[in-house]
Amino acid sequence: MRLEELIKQESFSDIRQKAMLDVLVTASWITSRLSGTMGTYGLTPAQYNVLRILRGAHPARMTCSAIGSRLLDRTPDVTRLLNRLETAGHIERARSRADRRVVEVGITERGRALLEIMDPEIAEMQLHVSRHLSEDELATLSSLLERYRTDQVY
Repeated sequence: MRLEELIKQESFSDIRQKAMLDVLVTASWITSRLSGTMGTYGLTPAQYNVLRILRGAHPARMTCSAIGSRLLDRTPDVTRLLNRLETAGHIERARSRADRRVVEVGITERGRALLEIMDPEIAEMQLHVSRHLSEDELATLSSLLERYRTDQVY
């Protein structure tokens, strides 16, 4: 659907405004789809992202700051995310043997099993939201978005 129809706005101040709104509306739509899928498993997109990051590092553990630096949504409240995931049994925290001041986080078997269950559904959702684009168009889109983010500080 055209942006003009979707947000009921006939014109924009310039193409930069339209492009930015297109990115924001599309990101919101995808996030909404992700939230719905993940919500059925009792996770938020941020919690899913933490589990995905920890699965990628497994069997190694990561510090809270390392996890925070890799989050897609730079939330300052990593501790609260970890608290909820630990309560659900998806992660475990332990003091570093090398430096007792540092807390290391790892994904549990339960957390990995949950991601394995979710993987096919997430893959299906990714196919659904990109179904109108070819592989080449997706590669171009990804490249253009990387250029759009050039010099952005998080």
